[in-house]
Amino acid sequence: MKKQIILLAMMLLPMVARAQETVEIDGIWYNLIAKGKVAEVTNRLGGDSNGDRSYKESVDIPPTVTYDGVDYDVTGIGQYAFYICSGLTSITIPNSVTSIGKYAFEGCSGLTSITIPNSVTSIGDFAFMNCSGLTSVTIPGSVTSIGYMAFCGCSGLTSVTIPNSVTSIEGYAFRGCSGLTSVTIGNSVTSIGDYAFYGCSGLTSVTIPNSVTSIGEGAFHGCSGLTSITIGSGVKRIYSQAFASCKELTDVYCLAEMFPNTSTDAFKDSYIEYATLHVPAAFINYYKTKEPWKYFKNFKTIEEQQLPKCSTPTISFDKSGLVFNCETPDVEYSYEIKNTDVKKGVADGNRVELNPVYTITYYAMKAGFENSDVATATIRWRNGSPVFQGFVKVDAGEGALWGDVNIDGQVDVADIANIIDIMAGK
Repeated sequence: MKKQIILLAMMLLPMVARAQETVEIDGIWYNLIAKGKVAEVTNRLGGDSNGDRSYKESVDIPPTVTYDGVDYDVTGIGQYAFYICSGLTSITIPNSVTSIGKYAFEGCSGLTSITIPNSVTSIGDFAFMNCSGLTSVTIPGSVTSIGYMAFCGCSGLTSVTIPNSVTSIEGYAFRGCSGLTSVTIGNSVTSIGDYAFYGCSGLTSVTIPNSVTSIGEGAFHGCSGLTSITIGSGVKRIYSQAFASCKELTDVYCLAEMFPNTSTDAFKDSYIEYATLHVPAAFINYYKTKEPWKYFKNFKTIEEQQLPKCSTPTISFDKSGLVFNCETPDVEYSYEIKNTDVKKGVADGNRVELNPVYTITYYAMKAGFENSDVATATIRWRNGSPVFQGFVKVDAGEGALWGDVNIDGQVDVADIANIIDIMAGK
């Protein structure tokens, strides 16, 4: 019986090998999955002559690869693909990629910026952990989840915008991002995980949107530069030491009319006995009697102080993309872009009609301020030329023709392609 099992296993091995094969194509290693004709980038097997398995300098991942005459779509960056590739300085990720796996870029300390394409829907656990050289990252509106410790230890990161598509920020996601001075949390996030922003000492203000219902343990612990916190109206639970050791705190705006269930040590060592709590008038007396809120020095009602409202921002277009402006200083901009021509299918003969209409909705927000009114702008094509509505200024460069985005002296299909790329963040 034992011999029969061993024989069966030996017979199955070639089938397993054919189901997934690891190969090198133009200097990049891939796991090829024959059944789906898809490929994911993986770490280098064996390495170079010195056994070094890391990728160096610049890597440009193609959307498709060909092996043994078969085309494979590159749809993922696998676990550990660029793990501790400290010599990696730039990476190009194609729009075919939908997922970034666990530990994919952990320890890539030489990487300074990365643009995640709008095809990616998930960023895995530890994906960019300890990328200490990373100063900017673009998270597209297609991403729905940011994994556990995904950007932990990215001490060079200065700002991050979490798009409205994201519903949860997992634990430790941005822990130790000490250079972070600005964070915008999208209006679809419902939970902020434990220690998500622990030790982000560069943050001076944070606005937690109304969509959030729970703020995890230690979520903003040690954010020693925080002076102002706005807690949205939807928050129902604030866990232990969520805002502990925020020693510069002067103002907390809690918009929740239904008093949130709050751990008594939520503001431990944050000197709230010297800070002001701003709350809805109907509940101010309740806050004055409940821990830990009753320990604030001053209480003000939001209605009484007439919380100022951000001015409605304006939008412009230049040859490099969208530009927002607002009369209220130091605001952050939340935006969403919808495109009617995001589609795939089978071509009618050799032609696919393009009738793109981009709809941009946006508003301004700032801690201690009411969000501005939502504004809308559109870009649509008419007779082969873009028509802008809701824009205060359209500038494609001095002497350029209307709609001549690539400044080649004519308005043609290349301009449409360029604007599609601009709006897609390429």
